[in-house]
Amino acid sequence: MNAKIINNKQYLLPGQPLRLGVDLIADKRAGALIVIGSSTKLDKISSGGIELTNCTFTPEMLSELAKMDGAIIVNEDVTKILKANVHLNPSDSIMTHQTGTRHRTAERTSAATNHTVVAVSEETSLIKVFSEKEFYELEESSSILAKVNESLQSVDRMRRRFDDTVANLGELEIENSLSNQDVLEVIQRGELLTRLATQVRSEALKLGQDAGLIMIQIDSLESGVYNTLNLVIKDHFISRKLRSVSKVTEEISKLSYEELNTIDFLGQVFSKLPLDSTSVAKGYRVLARLPDLPETLHDSIIQKFKTLPKLLTATPEKLFEVEGIGRSRAQQLRDYFDTLLKNVGYSYLNGH
Repeated sequence: MNAKIINNKQYLLPGQPLRLGVDLIADKRAGALIVIGSSTKLDKISSGGIELTNCTFTPEMLSELAKMDGAIIVNEDVTKILKANVHLNPSDSIMTHQTGTRHRTAERTSAATNHTVVAVSEETSLIKVFSEKEFYELEESSSILAKVNESLQSVDRMRRRFDDTVANLGELEIENSLSNQDVLEVIQRGELLTRLATQVRSEALKLGQDAGLIMIQIDSLESGVYNTLNLVIKDHFISRKLRSVSKVTEEISKLSYEELNTIDFLGQVFSKLPLDSTSVAKGYRVLARLPDLPETLHDSIIQKFKTLPKLLTATPEKLFEVEGIGRSRAQQLRDYFDTLLKNVGYSYLNGH
């Protein structure tokens, strides 16, 4: 989206002075045309009007001036009201698909001057914003909030599904009975979760100052997902073709929703076929569960034992052979692995 449109959208977020002003006008069903910025192009299609000197922008002043018939001109950063009751006369030859005199004038004025123009309908209280030959309608905060809350419920459901697959993954990895499909489902649900959360975050931004609590909820629902996915990728997806976590995540990001929802297709992309074949973990997720084990030692341990089954059965003497592992830490690892093996049903979710 054009940077100018994004900038003007900031002025029209709930809680911002311009938005408060147009909402006041809409509530009173007064109707208005508001042009953001001034220029010689605007002067050429304008006539009449009242020039205002040092008129600070306030929502209440905007609402009062809207009682006059003509357009209101405000400065580029919406801190001053420059003119009121201005007659706008853009060329009728400029194409418009709008109905109603006010909205046709708004679209033509925006096209002729390259200024953003806000039109408030007197009959319907509908607010439209015209800028850079595009337009959009402003939604009421209550409508946006309802949509966002509904979407948040979808994110919450997806998070629970993701956690279930990760818990299942943890148990099956210890048993060494994990299938390719089990692993692919973790990636699938994690990616769907992050995509959905991104969409909800984008919608929530329309709430302006009221978006804070929603953002906290989204952050909470995404907590730990990124770390978990990275560890699963390191455990199961690094290959000659995809040699790093970033390469795998890049490949995942290219997938369409249809592709992402098709397990067979994912199996082809990541060389995880047949789906019922065993996927053997390297052990990164298991090591990450031991908080006082420096991350710098993870790669050395994995290089030594290659797979999780071999790591889980390693003796303290073999663990001691890894550079950087002392006898005390070797025994600590052995005790940790013994606990996992005794409690195969133990549920653990990395990243939390």
